[in-house]
Amino acid sequence: VDKFLAIPMYINLLGYKPERIDTNLFYEKYENILKSYHESVYGWLSSRASERQISVIKFFENLTLDDAKSVFKYNNQGKALLTEKNKSRFFKTIKTIKDRDIEKELRFSGFLTYRHCYGLALKCIHDYPNIIDVFRKRFKYVFIDEAQDTDDIQFRIIQELFEECQVVIQKIGDNNQAIFNFTGQKAKGWKIKEDNIEIKNTKRLSIPIAEQVLKIACLPQVLCGNDSIEIKPIIFLFEDNQIEQVIRRFTNLIVEHDLHLVQNSIFKIVGGVGKKNENGHTLPSYYPDYKKDENNSLDFDNLTEKLNQFDNTNIKPKDYRNIILGVVKEYLKRKKMKNGEKYFTNSTLLKHLKENNENSYNVFKLGLLEITTKLILKQCVKVQMENLVTIVDIDFDSLILESVIKNYKLEFDSKENNKSNILKNENPQFKIEISTIHKVKGETHTATLVLETFNRAYDLFQLLELLKGKNKSGLEAKKKLIYVAMSRATHLLCLAIHKSQKKSTITSDDIEILEANGFRIIEL
Repeated sequence: VDKFLAIPMYINLLGYKPERIDTNLFYEKYENILKSYHESVYGWLSSRASERQISVIKFFENLTLDDAKSVFKYNNQGKALLTEKNKSRFFKTIKTIKDRDIEKELRFSGFLTYRHCYGLALKCIHDYPNIIDVFRKRFKYVFIDEAQDTDDIQFRIIQELFEECQVVIQKIGDNNQAIFNFTGQKAKGWKIKEDNIEIKNTKRLSIPIAEQVLKIACLPQVLCGNDSIEIKPIIFLFEDNQIEQVIRRFTNLIVEHDLHLVQNSIFKIVGGVGKKNENGHTLPSYYPDYKKDENNSLDFDNLTEKLNQFDNTNIKPKDYRNIILGVVKEYLKRKKMKNGEKYFTNSTLLKHLKENNENSYNVFKLGLLEITTKLILKQCVKVQMENLVTIVDIDFDSLILESVIKNYKLEFDSKENNKSNILKNENPQFKIEISTIHKVKGETHTATLVLETFNRAYDLFQLLELLKGKNKSGLEAKKKLIYVAMSRATHLLCLAIHKSQKKSTITSDDIEILEANGFRIIEL
């Protein structure tokens, strides 16, 4: 979508390449613009968004302004959201922000969401229908992996390009694992045809684990597990004051079953919610050192400090070079300096220098090498960056360069988070990684501990009737999430559930039923 349709269409419309396609970054920049106005206005927006359990941006975009009455409403319905006291103070500011059209401003600055790209792709297909023939001649096969996570608009693009032709479209996936949010409002998802081929044998799951996984599945299916492993899945039942014992008992079980001796063993502790929640336990409640994987490179003013936040073993010399060129390109873009009618790319920038001034080109290449070397050695490059930019802009503006570097976002694995989310067992030696369920999708573990986490309610407790072998309607999103979590382990699957909830408790009768349904129960 991006390479063949959206980016060419964007260039065709605006004359330059998009800077970044990243939904999270787009809304991060959007929110920063909202925050740049009076803090009380952002606070008001934030509090009203929290009441509706939606994002600040979604709340802001759904506000309807009524100039005649100097008020605004949410979704054009209900009572006005402003009191007489707040009318003049808030209304004028929010009207100013609305008139600014932040979403359009960011799009025209080169920042796009994935949703924008799907729109651009469809526009490209509709405006230039001949491209359909090009696609059909170039591609003979279309293979869609993880088809259950394919959005309606994605299927629509595939359909418009390849419908009723000789191209073979092959989809593979599992609708019980559709845990990622669709980019659309309410997607229908993957409709499996009647002539599908069902894969029933699993090389990953043991028979005892497969039996439990099937209880959580939203859609009926057959799973024939591996009969060489017979460890019963385990449920830890604990009270709030025993929460620190959960991970310790899981570690002991790994040793008890000699799983640390399994070749290439992988141990993971997973939960549905990684962010702290005052109303209930999430991953940091079980493991206080857990840190949600967040990119904090925007918190630093220079490239060396930004890079220090990441694991440099994953950063190659060409990555440093691309960062430097990225800063130079963004600087030139901010100064409206173009290569003809378009903004510079890495290749056109170097080509422009070589064709117009070979001496400047050679000095620039030496500067790239010098800064790359210094960044690898974690040395300050402020002066060298200024010198490099001066080569391409005689009228150098240091404030613009500082702003570009400050707002330049790096995309690498976080050094701090990688370390803080790994628990090391010393005797015997093995490590256990703590992660959200979304991040382990598609992985295979030797042993997995699924921690009960709170999102309006505790997820595993909500699904207790299913674990007991009974039916329970609704809660499809949580069923699919826990299905993914429970279907990672080859040898040992453990679930950690609060014994006492606010309105109910797991009784001795419940425990008997769970044991009769294939679980080993360990009360902490």
